[in-house]
Amino acid sequence: MCIDEQLLSAYLDGSICEPYKTQVQEHLSYCSACRTRLEKFRTLDNKIKSASLTKEQFLEKKDATFSYLENKYFSENKKKISFFHKKIIMGIPSLVTAAAGLVIVFIGGFVLFGTNSSQTSEIVPSFNVHADSNNLQFVSQKDKSLDSYSLEEILQYLDQKGYDVDISIKGLKPLDPVTE
Repeated sequence: MCIDEQLLSAYLDGSICEPYKTQVQEHLSYCSACRTRLEKFRTLDNKIKSASLTKEQFLEKKDATFSYLENKYFSENKKKISFFHKKIIMGIPSLVTAAAGLVIVFIGGFVLFGTNSSQTSEIVPSFNVHADSNNLQFVSQKDKSLDSYSLEEILQYLDQKGYDVDISIKGLKPLDPVTE
């Protein structure tokens, strides 16, 4: 079984302690694949060390870097955008998570507070609308008044729209059920 990258990197850095160091050296003595990987790590390590800046080079670039950051991000001339005018960029997973959270909160509200009609009536008041010819206006393309329609036509129209209509006539008493 070959040595993993983390152990090879630790061996190259000299940060591995005994008895692991001896075991890695022994494995490298007979495994050419791990020796090749170790050489690739050495080459990469040398390239990184040669590409790094010296302290003098860093100090030369420091002032230019700080002035760039100052002008780009911390300038007082820069117009600040209010919170409501900023663009909010969200990915698909974030939107799905937000939608799922809203659904959970919505369902949780029903579970916690229930759907008891007495509680619902306390929160949302119920109301009844008394409809008569004074406060009901039927509009159509023919500009007919409400009086030109029969009661049956009005009821059919309301039934097509999905309304439940209860009609009562003043002075008319309901019939008692016949008992035999």
